[in-house]
Amino acid sequence: MPVRWYADSPATEAAQTIHARLKQDMKIAMKARDKPRLTTVKSILSDIVYAEKNQSSGASFSKDSDVDVAGIIQRGIKQRNDSIRSYKDGGRQDLVDIEEAELRILESYLPQQLSPKQIEALVRETIERLGASGIKAMGTVMREVDISPAFKSTTTAASVDVNANIPLRASSPETKDISADGQTHTTTLPNGLRVVSERNPGHFTALGVYVDAGSRYEDRRTSGFAHLMDRLAFRNSERLSSAESVAMIERLGGSIMSSSSRECIMYQAAVFPHDVPTALRLLAETTLRPKFLPEDVEELRAAVPWELQDVESKPEMFLPEKMHEVAFQTGTLGNPLLCPVSQLDAVTSEALHAYHEQWYRPERIVVAAVGLEHETLVQLCKDNGYGDLGGSPSWIEGKGSWISGSQDGAANSGTKAKNGTAFTRNQAVYTGGTWFDYKPNMDFSQVYLGFKSTGVDDERRLYLYATLQMLLGGGGSFSAGGPGKGMYSRLYTRVLNQHAWIESCVAFHHCYTDTGLFGISASCGPRNEYALLDVIATELEAVASGKGRLSLRSSLRSPYASQEGPTSLEVRRAKNQLKSNLLMNLESRMVQLEDLGRQIQVSGRKISADTMVDHIESITTDEISNVARELLETPATLLTQGYTENIEKFYPQVAANHGIKI
Repeated sequence: MPVRWYADSPATEAAQTIHARLKQDMKIAMKARDKPRLTTVKSILSDIVYAEKNQSSGASFSKDSDVDVAGIIQRGIKQRNDSIRSYKDGGRQDLVDIEEAELRILESYLPQQLSPKQIEALVRETIERLGASGIKAMGTVMREVDISPAFKSTTTAASVDVNANIPLRASSPETKDISADGQTHTTTLPNGLRVVSERNPGHFTALGVYVDAGSRYEDRRTSGFAHLMDRLAFRNSERLSSAESVAMIERLGGSIMSSSSRECIMYQAAVFPHDVPTALRLLAETTLRPKFLPEDVEELRAAVPWELQDVESKPEMFLPEKMHEVAFQTGTLGNPLLCPVSQLDAVTSEALHAYHEQWYRPERIVVAAVGLEHETLVQLCKDNGYGDLGGSPSWIEGKGSWISGSQDGAANSGTKAKNGTAFTRNQAVYTGGTWFDYKPNMDFSQVYLGFKSTGVDDERRLYLYATLQMLLGGGGSFSAGGPGKGMYSRLYTRVLNQHAWIESCVAFHHCYTDTGLFGISASCGPRNEYALLDVIATELEAVASGKGRLSLRSSLRSPYASQEGPTSLEVRRAKNQLKSNLLMNLESRMVQLEDLGRQIQVSGRKISADTMVDHIESITTDEISNVARELLETPATLLTQGYTENIEKFYPQVAANHGIKI
């Protein structure tokens, strides 16, 4: 007969179960208009309904079992304790009072617990009686003492060091790491999935799931599938229908979204602390157990062409995508970000399930949270099935790494680039090139000039290119505001303020794991495109010139002022603006979350804001000119849309005058 860890109480002696008391008290609270109790009881009843509906094969749940229901209440108590600590750190006593009131309500439904010493005595007695030995015996001991799984990480009983009492012969493969500043906690589960958190005080908690998958990994068979996975998020899953998912999102009342990019598919939520279990449950359903029903796929087939048509009608959205296609012609980063219409016939439920099984592997997934206790996050991940997800063979065999890659496509064939060097599977190979789209009826012609830059794996040069982007800056021909809008940047003072015929001119930098794409995009009225290209090229060459003056042949136009390179004042202003943008963005909890999840996914560590600021501060004027010269040494990527007749004739001469390779 199992030994119970709690003493008898009036609640257990009476015929009425805890669930029945909750139902009864909800009615009383409604009549009395007792909002705190009503809200608290409703949240617990909702969790009970979900637990009863979504029982795992290995465990059963019954609302008539006081032990099962008490486990749910204990989780609610732990969540509120976590919230109280966060609110106290943030100086929000008003929210602390609310959480403490709910905490007292929840505690009133629990049976009277034994003291830690009494529990420890029971555990020791059970170990001796069973002759328990080894890590495998822990489950037997816990069951014999009648500590249900719901209590293992949340009750007073969990404070008893059962491990210290049982002679162990093996250690858990789960690994934990804490950053030097103590802010970032990372746990790698036995299957390779990483769980990372930062406990920053705040009014709400941000949660995210980041999958190392995207368009750069796709081949001809799966082109556009990452985009489709994003569009099918939060629909039918094994445990939730689309209607139930929508109702859950509405009930949470937070910000819940998904998106796909070239290197990541992400799912994010921002909710109040007491809604964290529900939000993570929703994220787990859409990432681990999607169904891809035929009716959902059919609806997607009808919607995608409209989405593509909308993107193509907007140059600011369409041309950056085309830029990647022209710059990386061997695939990878040049693969289409959105699913092509020609691919839709190949999209089936079976194909989507195969894609999901291939890429949604534990070693490719990072679960991140900001504003949540780390141990709580780890336990919630295990409760929702992230710990049960099977790992890929290379991880299970102990290699600790996973070589990603599709099975065909030029990027994986060992093809040699123009310089004769071979590239490895899924390595992005920059080619450069030109593309002209003749549309004479457009109000403004668009010109994009880009070059190969660097990726996040080259940390030093990454900060240099970011500072160069701030230095060049730019924007539209009209912008309200002051220096904070970049109106003292070079493309404003030297281009937009001097040439009324130029509508917009702005620097861009697309950065990826192993490479990047840096350049300038601009627009002007028809028939001025070749002159606009000359203006853009002159500004890049001016920055690359350093302290030396450009030669007279370097531009087809007469410069309005000195063509010398950037001054120390300009570089200092650019560094200050970069630091300001960085720190202000990190005030957003969702930006903190994405930054945390992606850094762990890409580099396996979190770089603090202080470290980033130190890197930026150490940048010199000469380094900025050096990276600008590096740009001009690579083949250029040139795109023009609009009245392209003249620029198609003259771009070779303009490029030659500036030493640009096209």
